[in-house]
Amino acid sequence: PQDKALGEDRKVAVGRSDGSIFIIQLGSEYLTSFVSVSNPDKPATSQWMDAADVEDRSNNDRPKTKFGDGGKVSDATASQQQQQPQPFQVIHQFQATEKEEPIHNLVYHDTIEGIQLICTAAGESGAIKIWSLDTSESNSRGEELVAALVDVHSSKIVSLKAMVIPSHNAAADERNVLFSASSDGTVALHDLDKKGELIFSCQCIDKVKNFGQVTCADVSNPTAWDGGCDENDRDVIFLGTSSGYVVGYVAEELMTAAASSEISDEVCPVPSIQFRAHGNDSGAGEAVTAIRCGGHGTIPNTAAPTVGTSRMTSKILLTGGEDGAVKQWEILAQQSTFGVRLEHWPRMSSQRMKRRHHLFKGHHGAVTSISQQSKYDSSKFLTSGNDGSIRVWSATNGEELFTMDGFTSFVSSLACLGRDLLVTDGSGQYVCVHDFSIDDDLEAGYDLDW
Repeated sequence: PQDKALGEDRKVAVGRSDGSIFIIQLGSEYLTSFVSVSNPDKPATSQWMDAADVEDRSNNDRPKTKFGDGGKVSDATASQQQQQPQPFQVIHQFQATEKEEPIHNLVYHDTIEGIQLICTAAGESGAIKIWSLDTSESNSRGEELVAALVDVHSSKIVSLKAMVIPSHNAAADERNVLFSASSDGTVALHDLDKKGELIFSCQCIDKVKNFGQVTCADVSNPTAWDGGCDENDRDVIFLGTSSGYVVGYVAEELMTAAASSEISDEVCPVPSIQFRAHGNDSGAGEAVTAIRCGGHGTIPNTAAPTVGTSRMTSKILLTGGEDGAVKQWEILAQQSTFGVRLEHWPRMSSQRMKRRHHLFKGHHGAVTSISQQSKYDSSKFLTSGNDGSIRVWSATNGEELFTMDGFTSFVSSLACLGRDLLVTDGSGQYVCVHDFSIDDDLEAGYDLDW
């Protein structure tokens, strides 16, 4: 799961650099716990959390840890010991690549029918594999390769996302769809209900605009939110590029164009939105290195519509740049007689957002990932960078609320599982599970539940 509440089965999937996939049953037996302390080098409003560098284990399998000056270890209380915490368990593992290429994109998706699917991308070829998975105690079948999609992309996959597309036909069911994007600018939608059958693909890079390569991508899928969208919401695909541009397409319009053969020469239609998010028009521009669709915005949709248009609503879009800057945008959707038109705010650097902060600075180097607790709560978000830090931000006033540092390498993957759990890499061969619901921290006066 990615940026959603952890399922009742408490299972997560981990892709490894040797091409293997591990299915982990999360437990409650942690290596150690931390108390947040003020960092003298940070503003008073900021809290500093120093991560542990696990060196080795003693004979009784208790971790020996080394901490920086910013963190303190707290002993487990007697009540916690009596609760008999459950260990973390590897319940299934399999090899997803033949050449042991590193897994760099992974989707763990429960379909409408309750089937667990794992979609993987590895290496530079652009190939995507779809696996069905059954790890129940009553079935030892494990994983089964459903499809290998090898003819759509010819370069590295930069994004895989699962979507649920509603049907406008009352007699038709919702569709489980896989979105994929590669660095050469190819975007595609695949039907997960039909073994990954290609719905459409097209080339989105505009050579005239010189967008460069696609570096990252995400999808806004509000039509699948439980009670969270209105009649004017649309599913939108956002692409970040190496030249600093963000390019957006309304998924429904791409699917309609593909069905009516309006996509010619495998070139995508004109984007619904395109704007420079990082860098400037007079220079080479800074690459967009991370992008995240952030849920509901703050611009109200109460304004009276003009003739031929419907009311406007906004969604949050977060982008991270090669220079370490993070920016927050309001994306406005307006339905007109010519289709859906998207606009971004602020449109100029001199403009400001009334209820949100626009520019966040703190990372020293490229932003690698952006995450949120929930698509229903856009008040805070997290970022990671190749400076080896994770930072938690207030979306309303721009304050840096927490910093987690001390990882052994740069952090490239963040996954928020509800309000309490954060899963990251950045510690060599270890996957880090951070639990912010520990009672010790609350008793000490530090509210780590963001």
